[in-house]
Amino acid sequence: MKYVLITRMYTGLFESIKEYEWNPTGIPTITNLVERLATNGKLLFWFILCKNKAESLVVQNKLSRITFKNENHIKAIIIPYKHIVNSEKVNSFVNNIYAFCYIVKVAGGLGSKICYFDRSNIILAGLIKTIFRSFTVIRILGVYPNQKKLAVSSKSKLLHPLTFLSYKIKHDLAICTQDGSGVEYYAEKLLNKRTKINLLINGIEKDQNCLKINNRPAIISFLFVGKIIKDKGILELIEVFSMLRQNRNDFKLKVVGKGELSKTVVDLIKKLNLEGVVQMIGSVDRRTIHQLHNNSDVYISLNKLGNLSNTVLEAMAAGKCIVMLGKDEKEHTDISTEKLVPDNAVIRINRSNIVKDLNQKIEDLLDHPEEISIYSNRMKTFASRILWTWDERINSEIEFIEKYAKGEFNLKND
Repeated sequence: MKYVLITRMYTGLFESIKEYEWNPTGIPTITNLVERLATNGKLLFWFILCKNKAESLVVQNKLSRITFKNENHIKAIIIPYKHIVNSEKVNSFVNNIYAFCYIVKVAGGLGSKICYFDRSNIILAGLIKTIFRSFTVIRILGVYPNQKKLAVSSKSKLLHPLTFLSYKIKHDLAICTQDGSGVEYYAEKLLNKRTKINLLINGIEKDQNCLKINNRPAIISFLFVGKIIKDKGILELIEVFSMLRQNRNDFKLKVVGKGELSKTVVDLIKKLNLEGVVQMIGSVDRRTIHQLHNNSDVYISLNKLGNLSNTVLEAMAAGKCIVMLGKDEKEHTDISTEKLVPDNAVIRINRSNIVKDLNQKIEDLLDHPEEISIYSNRMKTFASRILWTWDERINSEIEFIEKYAKGEFNLKND
């Protein structure tokens, strides 16, 4: 069975596309799928759509066909963003129509192919499903605030009718990432009741082994990995480490990632005189992430959108002592996380008072570093029971899609 993938231009692809060298950062759910389909000879087309000016500049606003330098010679067609008028809705509509016409022209008859879309291309998915009756797979990489609003708010449905209707069309399958964002609650409200839902936790890299932690290291090393944006809790994190720095110097923090607040955070670190203890690293490849885990003692996740993300799973696989946010019942966030991950395996932070509680919990770890090894050992035991590799994860997804496409079994939405 042949696949047509239609995704957006993720920031984790920027450098790979600029250099024609396959070395993505982040988005392993998509990139691992692309690698496997290319290896199996099943990836017919991969269309990457630019959704704004910044993404389009990566290819100098030109329609581009790329063959990446790697063992599988992965190919992609990148469709640039067209800025027509100063209206996001008008530009989005025009770009969707342009992309639709181009994809149909290049890919030809789509009815016999598996058409796989990420959430940013849901309108295209709706068009292709309606016109060609293709087998459509919607990939929901966790639910974001705008999707939550669309699922439960009448106002949001009225403001975004095309997007809402595109979700409500009966797609064949929705594969959803269980990342703690509340996808199990919102997906059923957002999607057509006859769209089959498969909910999966993400995978981990093979053979992630953490170096053994000393019971009382002289300097405790903390690690944060994620986009440098407000929703990831980066500002609260810097505030807490500024508070800690006033009374002690037995710790260091490494921050991995980039985002719209990167410069703000760098300036804040300088302003608070934290340069000696807080290091901004930027984006790194997978091998470097493993090395950073090996050299850290405690992993911190303050992701307000959900704390079963890829970065947290990697920390679990590395057997880290993990500090993460607790659940938010109002937003249905991390309810599944608390059910899955026992309280004695992680240190949870009160969402209603992040700064105060995080400061106290880190103080406790600094005062009693032997607790780090205790939590690390518990996490190693837990992770060995519930995590699976990316190979297992992607093979399972492809097998499920193809069996379902052939009508070999049905999946209940439960």
